[in-house]
Amino acid sequence: MELTAVKKQINSKRDGVVYALVAFALGCASLAEGVMPFGCALLCAVPAKFRKSVFVGVLASALLDECIPLALFCVTFLFAVLIAKEKSGGVGLSTRVLLSFSISALRVAYIAVTGVDGMDDVFRLLAALMAYPAFTLAFMGFFDKKKELHTTRYDISLMAFAFAITLLFSRFSLGEMTLAFVPAAAFTLCAARTRGFGYGGACGVLCGLVSGGAATGALGVLGMSYGMLASDVEPLALVLSYMLSVTGYFYLSGSEGVATAALLLLCVYAVFIPLRKKLKISRSVASSGEKRAHDRRLSRYAAAFSSLSSLFYTVSESTREQSITELNGDIVAVVDKHCSHCSGCELDKSEISNFFTSEIRRSGVAAYSRIPTHISSRCPDVCAMAREINNRPVSREKEGEKGLKQMADEYSCLSSILIDAAKKQEETVKLDKPLAQRVRQALNELGITCDGVKVTGTRMREVVVFGVDPEKMTVAPNEIAQCVASVVGTAVSPPELVLHDGYTLMKLRSVPAFRVECAKISEAKSGETICGDTVSTFENDDRYFYCLVSDGMGSGRDAALTSRLSAIMLEKLLAVGAEKESALRLLNKALVEKSEEVFATVDLLEIDRVLSRATLIKAGAAPTMMIRNGRLRTIEARTPPAGIMRNVIAEKRSFTLERGDMIVMLSDGILQTGEPNTLLPKSGIPPMPSARALASTIFREAQCCSETNDDMSVCVLRMV
Repeated sequence: MELTAVKKQINSKRDGVVYALVAFALGCASLAEGVMPFGCALLCAVPAKFRKSVFVGVLASALLDECIPLALFCVTFLFAVLIAKEKSGGVGLSTRVLLSFSISALRVAYIAVTGVDGMDDVFRLLAALMAYPAFTLAFMGFFDKKKELHTTRYDISLMAFAFAITLLFSRFSLGEMTLAFVPAAAFTLCAARTRGFGYGGACGVLCGLVSGGAATGALGVLGMSYGMLASDVEPLALVLSYMLSVTGYFYLSGSEGVATAALLLLCVYAVFIPLRKKLKISRSVASSGEKRAHDRRLSRYAAAFSSLSSLFYTVSESTREQSITELNGDIVAVVDKHCSHCSGCELDKSEISNFFTSEIRRSGVAAYSRIPTHISSRCPDVCAMAREINNRPVSREKEGEKGLKQMADEYSCLSSILIDAAKKQEETVKLDKPLAQRVRQALNELGITCDGVKVTGTRMREVVVFGVDPEKMTVAPNEIAQCVASVVGTAVSPPELVLHDGYTLMKLRSVPAFRVECAKISEAKSGETICGDTVSTFENDDRYFYCLVSDGMGSGRDAALTSRLSAIMLEKLLAVGAEKESALRLLNKALVEKSEEVFATVDLLEIDRVLSRATLIKAGAAPTMMIRNGRLRTIEARTPPAGIMRNVIAEKRSFTLERGDMIVMLSDGILQTGEPNTLLPKSGIPPMPSARALASTIFREAQCCSETNDDMSVCVLRMV
């Protein structure tokens, strides 16, 4: 205990020395001639335990002021009032701001008394009037214990410190170049690495103002270029940001000073590169910006694919309509084919061709009743000609529409998938302020006070409670989780307490309401070595569990190939977050466009383990059985398999799930009699110890009742 006390005392003294040195440095920084606001602003902003150290540092810097008596009086006055206020009940925000305004007024009065002769003095007046309170508020953000809740204030305070320290170095120069460029570049690189490219660019611009106009743009480019690439390809980020910064400086200032700026920046890099790994990369700001930018890109891509799809549909429709020349050429070919069988005919073939061409152009069909009498009475093949000409657009559509129409379908499917992805990404970062208020109210009713609550996500929710006091929390963790779960509508994890700089956060996240126990059995038909059925189960990162039963038409290798294709395609699409309807549409398109006829039933079950919801999509599939409390419910649909029709026809059924429910998915080979209740009774089903036990029971019963020879598959899912 004594050793710990000694260490704390040593650390406290060390921190006191550091604060005194920082206060002295800031007190020496001059915003304008006779205006040195940073020391007094820091004294107003600092908490009580470091106030004496800061007072010593600012008091020492007052000896460098152009009016030493005024500077000493201001520092002493501030310290005395703050000490008195601390003893009488504490120093609030209003006290700190009023004190900074009083010092500002004294400095403005001094400048006015000494004379205001030009624009420089006017700038001094404005700087003195605004700088003291402004930097007091800015510095206060650094000492705020609620940094995680008030991140913007904290970011502003860091930038204010960087600006003030950069100003301190503006007193010195190397040739025509101010040395403020060195700390400005260092702060810019640190800001870009730890706070993201946007913050790095802003810090570069602000600190660059101290170093001159050319440095402003050059350092802004430095911060943004390094921040955008630092987390992914850092060697490239270092090289590229250096080159862009030097090039920008040259572009803004010409050749003058570029060599010095390049040399100083190279020195900064030489120090920064070995030390950069000690700077923790905070992606809290950058990640949300990147995520929103990625969402916008996905949305734009989806909109582009959708527009292209519409364009291709329009073009493919327009290409069906032939020009008059093409139409007449097709009709002439038909007439020539039939006229070649006749010899000695006196009818004019051109007249017959022109008649059919005008009829098709006028009404779209060559009606038998409108054929001129002198043609119909003398030509025995004229009706056959009309019939073939009328059938021509149908065959043309079947053969000619595949090009652009297929491209339109593909773009439309991709558009749907990208829209789904963009929507899901937006849902993960969406703030729900009304829900956050309800969570805070529920926690208050439990006796848990906090500074604020943030809820993100519309399905998988994350709840962050700011400023909790663990010592005052008398409620058990499971009670807190149940309270939050009742408000957000999903089961949540036990609360996790995170301590950061003496400030405590409590985090809870949505978790699945149950897990899925799975058992599946498949057997090939007699005489075949390969089962044509495919049963696939998998789960994606969003806690969606999927079960797919696909029965390829027929049996053996060809059937297995079709069902495997269906299963693999759906699994890959659903695993990355595509919606079920879009994935099924793309699968149907793949099956339809194969050169040989291939069909496959699709029985797809999606289980949302977070919201306890299930959705069944059936295309030509066998009925599905659901067992709850010993009672059997059958879910079936009368739809064709995938691959038969260009537009897939499927039925979708949604229902809620409870712990203990069992779902049985089958292939046609199991239901040889066509009635699910021949395998299980409608009620009074005894409890099963596992999904495997029920799957084995159903499979044995199906083998006993089998009347035909077919592939057999059964999959049982139990919610536990």
